[in-house]
Amino acid sequence: MEQALSALGGAVQGVHPFVIYLAGINALTFILFAIDYAIARYNQDEDTGFMDGRILTLFAVAGGALGMLLALMIFTRNHMNKHNIAWWFSAIVFLIVWVLVVLVWAGVIVVDLEPGASFNAPVIVALGAYLLAINVITFAVFCLDKKRAIDRGSRFPEATLLGLSLAGGALGGIAGMRVAHHKTSKWYFAVGLPAFIILHVALFLLAHGAGLV
Repeated sequence: MEQALSALGGAVQGVHPFVIYLAGINALTFILFAIDYAIARYNQDEDTGFMDGRILTLFAVAGGALGMLLALMIFTRNHMNKHNIAWWFSAIVFLIVWVLVVLVWAGVIVVDLEPGASFNAPVIVALGAYLLAINVITFAVFCLDKKRAIDRGSRFPEATLLGLSLAGGALGGIAGMRVAHHKTSKWYFAVGLPAFIILHVALFLLAHGAGLV
């Protein structure tokens, strides 16, 4: 037993503290979500869990996005609804962020942000055309969803609105929210769409630094 513990201690000592942190925060996040789900299921109310959902979301920000995503996949059986959609998108967004952080940290992606670095013109033009199209579409979908809400018609799922925004249409989504006064009271829209823009800018700078654009 002592030999096993000694071997385990030696193995842990050989692991970088950053890796230990990521493993720990993801394990903790998974456990907290498991407890939250168990309490909510016991109460038969998805809104009465372990703690405020916004606090749990902070664990994804801190690096526990993979643990959050695994917990959602296991305990909700991949079912996305209005009670957990903020968690799903938080997990996806911050998993992307932390994967990029790890890749840069590990040297897999080499970033060189020299001020004089040139851009790839064809890629920039194609990217600009795509962003223009996706933002116009997202703006139209937000406005149409508001009209359907007023007319009490068939609505677009929130996952569609957030998905379009995450795919590059966040500016159009914000414009649609303001013009149509739609989803402005939902914190995961009010906070999520600006966060998507920050993510998009970071991805662009990272891609430029890696010589892709």
